[in-house]
Amino acid sequence: MRRSIVVALLLSALLHLLVLAAPGWYVGNPLLEDSLPLEAHLVVPKAAASPQKKPRKLPDRIAPIVQQAPAVPDVVAAAEPQPKPQADPAPPAEPVAEPVTDVIPEVVPPLPRKGRIRFSIMRGDDGFAVAQSVHEWHHDGQRYALTATSETTGIAAIFKAVKRVQTSEGGFLKGELKPENFRDDRGGGDVATASFDWAAQQVTITDGRVVPINDGAEDLLSMFYQLMQAAQRGEGFVMAVATGRKVERYAFEWLGEEELDLKPGRFHAWHVRVRAASGGKDTTEVWLGKEVAGLPIKIRFTDRKGDIAVQVAVEIEYEGK
Repeated sequence: MRRSIVVALLLSALLHLLVLAAPGWYVGNPLLEDSLPLEAHLVVPKAAASPQKKPRKLPDRIAPIVQQAPAVPDVVAAAEPQPKPQADPAPPAEPVAEPVTDVIPEVVPPLPRKGRIRFSIMRGDDGFAVAQSVHEWHHDGQRYALTATSETTGIAAIFKAVKRVQTSEGGFLKGELKPENFRDDRGGGDVATASFDWAAQQVTITDGRVVPINDGAEDLLSMFYQLMQAAQRGEGFVMAVATGRKVERYAFEWLGEEELDLKPGRFHAWHVRVRAASGGKDTTEVWLGKEVAGLPIKIRFTDRKGDIAVQVAVEIEYEGK
């Protein structure tokens, strides 16, 4: 009996170590392969397409996510000046103001003012929980701060305690998240960073390389909270993502809508698939809940070997706009 118990404990420990050795449970897409830095834009057209629409072929080049509109003056339109009257002129006609059309209204930041989502992280679609990830954020309409803390839990933490913290901070431009600083701390001194310089249209990554970018680029954490900005397009787009170690071009494909039954309740969700535009085999899928302001409620990562890690929301709290 004692020998059976010892063997069972050893097998359990070995299984947990194998699970934790896989990188897939980390928050987001681990983006393990190095690649050449590329540029892309994130697009949201003026007219939102139906979410039922089939994804279209991705364009080679796309425009920025938000059309830049000139500032709208307080006075909608001014009357044309009248010429100086000559002798005995006829009474001038009253000037008529011409209406301004196609004015783009100011876009509010897509995130609720503050919130928290706790994810349970499992090995496989129906596997057991080995870790959790807590996402927290807040913003004042001008600046935002995002944090994702992932760590092993339960018996897994006893055999191999792992903690990873990602942070993203920056501002907004017409509702679009514009990160300025990204940090990915895996512990043990393994830290990756990305510093965005939007005036110079470039980002500096951990090894000191400076990579050109265009509007629409995001970091590994902010991209999950930028997806809601384009959630109703119903068609694919391309985004450049800075991981701290590289800048990769990723293709986002809309797969339609699904219903998910999770611990917080039932959700109607937009389903998005993310893959490297260069053709990498790693795949990340994201589900965005309609009932919770388009926040991510499920993230599924499949690596090149076919191993799967799944994050599902077990607690969702947010307030404000």
